[in-house]
Amino acid sequence: MKLHKLHLLLLAALLALPAARVCAAPLEADAASAGELFDGEGRYTGTAAAAGSSAEGKARLLEALKTRLVIHDRGVPAEGERLNALLSRVLDTPTGRQLAVEFLQEGARAEISFDIIPDTQVLEINGKKTFWTSGGHAHTTMKPPQVHLNEAYLQAKPEDAPITLAHELFGHTLERKRAERYGVQDSYIFHQNEEANAGLVGWTVGAELGEKIDNGWAWIYMANPEDYHKRLKTNLAYYAGTLSTEEMKDPLPVYQERLAGTDALLLRLPVKKEQNEIWLRIIDHLVKLHKLVEETFKSLVEEIKGIIASIPGSEARLGEIRAYLKQLIEKCAGSSGQAWVASLKRESENEYFRERERVMDERAKALGTMMLGKTWESEQPPPRAGQVTWPQLKQLWKDEQASNCGWKP
Repeated sequence: MKLHKLHLLLLAALLALPAARVCAAPLEADAASAGELFDGEGRYTGTAAAAGSSAEGKARLLEALKTRLVIHDRGVPAEGERLNALLSRVLDTPTGRQLAVEFLQEGARAEISFDIIPDTQVLEINGKKTFWTSGGHAHTTMKPPQVHLNEAYLQAKPEDAPITLAHELFGHTLERKRAERYGVQDSYIFHQNEEANAGLVGWTVGAELGEKIDNGWAWIYMANPEDYHKRLKTNLAYYAGTLSTEEMKDPLPVYQERLAGTDALLLRLPVKKEQNEIWLRIIDHLVKLHKLVEETFKSLVEEIKGIIASIPGSEARLGEIRAYLKQLIEKCAGSSGQAWVASLKRESENEYFRERERVMDERAKALGTMMLGKTWESEQPPPRAGQVTWPQLKQLWKDEQASNCGWKP
C-alpha cells in the first residue's frame, strides 16, 4: 500500500529516537553462531534457559528467530530497522524468549510489516499522541502467516508496539502452528481463548518490559474473564464469532442472540453522539456565559471530540459484525453447515483447548503478581495540571441546573 506523506515525514524523526536503536544493538551483535542451535535437519536445539538474559544469549536467539521470519520494509529501509528493533525489544523479556524458543521448536514462520489499519486516527489527548483502533492483526491462514502492525505506531504510542508484536507473533501465529499439530486448525480460531491467550502474551511482555499496564482489556480480563469475552465480542467481527468450549457444541442460538445485541448497539450510537455533543455545548456555555477558564477544559474537549470522531468507525465495525453474524447463522442453519457444527462440537473435546486453558491460567497468575498494588487508574499518565475532570464537569452542570440561569443545551 502507498505511504502517506505525513507518515514519511514523521518516520525519520521517530527512528532518530535512541531508545529503539539502543534496544536493538546489543541483541543483534555477535549473532553469527546462531546456526549452532539447529541440528542437521533444521530442528532448533536451544532453550530459553540457555539463552538466559545475557546479551550474547539473546543475540543468538534473535538471530535464530530471524531465520523463520521475513521482515518487509515496504520500500522504506527505516521501517525494517524499526521492526528489527521491536523484535529485539520483545526478547528483552523472559516470556518473549520462552515463546521465541517455542516458535522455533514448532517450526513456525511469519512475515512482518507495518500496514494501514482502517479507520485509524492519530489523536492528541492530554498532550500525547494516541490512537484507539487495533494495534495490528495476524493473517494466520496465509502461507506463511502475515503479521501487520498499525503504521500509526510510527507516530504514536511507540511503547506499545513491542507488546502488539508479541501479541500477534507469539499469541496468534504460534498458536496456529500448535493448533495444526493438534489437528484443530479449522476450529481453534472459533474459540474465544484464541484472542484472550494473545492478550495475556502481550500484556505479560509489556509488564516484563516495565511498561505501564494501562490497557483496559488487561484489567477487565484479570477482574472477570467472562466480562472480557462478552465485551470483546462487540469490538470486531472476528471476535463476535468466537465461542466458549460449551458454546462450540451448539453455536446457532448463541449467534442469534448476539445479532440482536448488535442491532441494539447500533441504535445506541446516535444517542452516544448526541450526548457527547451536548457536553461540548455545556462546556462552551460555562466558558462563554459563566467565564470559566477555557484552557481548563482542554483535556475533556479533546477526549469528547475523539469519542465523536470514533463513532463512524464504530458504526462500520458493528455493521461488519452484523453481516458476519448473519453469515454464521445462515451457515449453521444450512444443510452444508451441519458438518461444520458437528466438527465444532467434536473438536471442542480436543486436548488442545484444555492445554491452552492450563497455560493461560499460569500466565494470568504471573501477570496478576505483577499487577499487585496497581490499578488501571494508577497506570494512566498524569493529567494536565489544572484540568477539569469528568466528576467536576458533572457537578458544574448539576449546579447549573439548580441555578436560575435557565439555559438548556
